[in-house]
Amino acid sequence: MRIQSENLKKNVKERMLEAAEQLFAERCFSDVSILSITRKANVSNGSFYRYFSSKEDILKEIVEEAFNRLDVSLKVRGKCLESKLMRLIEDYLYFVEDNTLLCKVLHEAEYIETSIFKNLKRILMGKLSEIGFKADETVFWFFWGSIRFFAVWSYFWKKKTIDEDNFRDLMDFLFHGVDPDQHQLDLGVFNVTIEPVELEQDTTKMKILQSAEKLFGAFGYKKTQISDITKNAGFAQGTFYLYFKTKQDVLKELVIRTNKAFRKTLKNVISNFKDRRDAEIAGYYAFLKFFRMHPDMYKIVREAEFVIPETSLWYYEKIHQSYLKPLKESMDKGQLRLIKPENLAVFLMGIGHFMGMELIVFEKHSEEDFKKFLMELSPTLYKGIKGG
Repeated sequence: MRIQSENLKKNVKERMLEAAEQLFAERCFSDVSILSITRKANVSNGSFYRYFSSKEDILKEIVEEAFNRLDVSLKVRGKCLESKLMRLIEDYLYFVEDNTLLCKVLHEAEYIETSIFKNLKRILMGKLSEIGFKADETVFWFFWGSIRFFAVWSYFWKKKTIDEDNFRDLMDFLFHGVDPDQHQLDLGVFNVTIEPVELEQDTTKMKILQSAEKLFGAFGYKKTQISDITKNAGFAQGTFYLYFKTKQDVLKELVIRTNKAFRKTLKNVISNFKDRRDAEIAGYYAFLKFFRMHPDMYKIVREAEFVIPETSLWYYEKIHQSYLKPLKESMDKGQLRLIKPENLAVFLMGIGHFMGMELIVFEKHSEEDFKKFLMELSPTLYKGIKGG
């Protein structure tokens, strides 16, 4: 009887963990209630509190399980450094493909809780150390940023597998970078000027958007109420509905406006450089300066991934599309090595994405720090981990 009781407890707990994992992956964390978890698991609401103290507690256990599985899955094997790194990359991509729901939960969790991001980084950096490969911050962004963003782009957003050709592009980029010769970085990339985004018009609608941007950035989308937005903007709550139907409509418009302003800024900066290799570093510098100037915008875009995923995907697709023609033209000129532009764009976006998370969202850095990091990144971007 005792064995049956233990098995029953285990079954109830496992069902709740499975239900929570699926719900957290399908929706954003804040949209999932304890009641929805117990209903999906087909257990009583009281059963939840026998095993977990809160929704955050069950998320913590799911994340710990993800870390354990990842640690076991990333095996160090191979005869030389190159083969060990290749196996490590394969293992990571297989892990994400085989554990898509779990990885989706982890993808949001590391944004919710900084310690989760740091623990995941520690595991991934540790695997490189086991192999005997020394990696600093910039190599981490280059190596794991490219791999992780490519996995998110492929498995989560595009819902497709990474075939041999695309995997070969990833390996080629990581090992050899983008530079076909011996390009020397033009230090003029650090002389770019970024102007703050100005309101198009000082209208009621713009004041509501500005208020929402500030509050979403400070407190998060879910914790901000429409009444908070209008009060902060100096209007009655009813004024909101003259311009927007829902709070989600405001978030969507902020994401679209951020995308437009950022791409305009990037285009203006990059147009000053004839060589794409310089333009890429200038673009990263502009990216960091732009979102350092507007940190709430970056937080909003990141949170939108989990609240309005279709708009978030649109945001990243617009940036991706803006890369394709310039990359192709630069390859034709012999400035870049031949890697499919569709893939190279994702790799480059991945570096920026995770660099931005660390330097803008989780920590605060000066423009001098940005220069230092980008000076360290450029040799690796140009020649890859074998030559950088």
